[in-house]
Amino acid sequence: MEQVADFFRNPLVQGVLTAIGASGVLAAVVLFPVRWLWHRLRPQPEPELATKADLAELKGTVDELRGQLSTYLDGLPEAKSEVRHPFEEGLRLQQLEQRDAAIRAFERAFAAAENDSQRCALHIFIANSFLHTGRLYEAEGHYRQALAAAEKAEDKQGQAAAVGNLGSVRYLRGDFHSAERHYNKALQIGQETGDRLGQANALNNLGNVYRDQGDLDRAQRHHQQALELHQQVGNRLGQANALGNLGRVHAQRGELDEAEKHYSKAIEIRKNIGDRVGQASDLASLGILYADRGDLDKAENHFKGALEIDCQIGNRLGQANQLTNLGYVYARRGELDKAEHYHKEALVIHRQLGNALGQAHDLGNLGVVYRHKGDSRKGQHYYKKALKVFRQIGDRLGQAKYLGNLGNVYADRGELDKAEQHYKKALEIDQRIGNRLGHAHHLESLGLLHARRGNASEALPYLHEARRVYCQVGAVADLQKAETFIQALQPSTPLKPKRKRARKKPPPKAP
Repeated sequence: MEQVADFFRNPLVQGVLTAIGASGVLAAVVLFPVRWLWHRLRPQPEPELATKADLAELKGTVDELRGQLSTYLDGLPEAKSEVRHPFEEGLRLQQLEQRDAAIRAFERAFAAAENDSQRCALHIFIANSFLHTGRLYEAEGHYRQALAAAEKAEDKQGQAAAVGNLGSVRYLRGDFHSAERHYNKALQIGQETGDRLGQANALNNLGNVYRDQGDLDRAQRHHQQALELHQQVGNRLGQANALGNLGRVHAQRGELDEAEKHYSKAIEIRKNIGDRVGQASDLASLGILYADRGDLDKAENHFKGALEIDCQIGNRLGQANQLTNLGYVYARRGELDKAEHYHKEALVIHRQLGNALGQAHDLGNLGVVYRHKGDSRKGQHYYKKALKVFRQIGDRLGQAKYLGNLGNVYADRGELDKAEQHYKKALEIDQRIGNRLGHAHHLESLGLLHARRGNASEALPYLHEARRVYCQVGAVADLQKAETFIQALQPSTPLKPKRKRARKKPPPKAP
């Protein structure tokens, strides 16, 4: 998503200005309008970390799924003291964000568990703790064991909780098709058993998938249905989560006033129920909204407010997210040294927490900062480190993104064949996982690459296809930019020369 967030800044654009000029006949038709657009329409350079995938708003952040991960208590509150006491200790530690200590307490409870339903429930609590620190492989392993235990016990509700949370692992990795299948399975079980809370969680999570795939109407319907179910069962935390998700849909449409209303409603509920973690998360969402409006001072204030709450309650994962957001603001302002400092602080916390996913994003953001400082070698180094982590944790969305970013580095250097290879690898991943917006961005990158080579006829099909996808997913700003490039690259129809009208001879003068 990052590599074409602002195509006027893209290095390939500069190639369009020179390569097309060398193509003879096209020079007069194409070169002038592109140069005019570059000088007249080019906005202030905006670092590529201005992407929602890197922030605490959209996919890739565990905070968004907080409250939507299913828990399962079957038998645990009434269990014998050897199970119940360490379980309650684990819950207390979990509330204090002491995830590793919570895991150890849940493991002690697991060792004394009396049946498969209890074992299923404890596997889910252990997995949720791993997931909140970004350790996706460990989380997935425990969710799988929870599912096996639930199937052995013929426990439908346990199966729904396990399979739904497996969907969240796939979602965080960017595997949208698999996530959708798991969430639909959880929804089906919830409908069969009459579990309205389970249905609401599954609908909310499906909405996240559809939003990230760019299907905003479908996403809105699912979040609205989830909101109604949470209202029916009186689950105020679920209502706040659904309202926050509806806010994100409106924000992605560019309906920022409507998004602000939904975030504000969610914050009000969270204040009333004492959900300070969620309050900080929604304050951050509002901060991102103000950044989208260009009000960086207001964005900074909201991120600092969220950071203050996270520090007060000891939510170190939240602290790292807010440091990342503040780094984003400073990068937008061009204060790259300050941005570097905040991203490094976030990286330290994510390493201490063992949060591989957070580390990957921090490394990538540092790569962006160095690239904008003009140090493409260092930028490439951090992009590669980020890509390595994304591969280790199986996050294909992150892999596609940083393959594209590496393509940008090679394009900067004029190594266009290498750039093309990386864009095509990224495009292949996006197609496989159903990331339509990323797919369109990489199509656009390939189109601009061919334009830089002077091959307008090869560039246009990529740009036309990118435009078609932008139109489908409602990415209005991207659509307008693609239209501008297409118009600049399409040769004008040559005008037919006007035929001179024969002048009538004046009548002869009378003698």
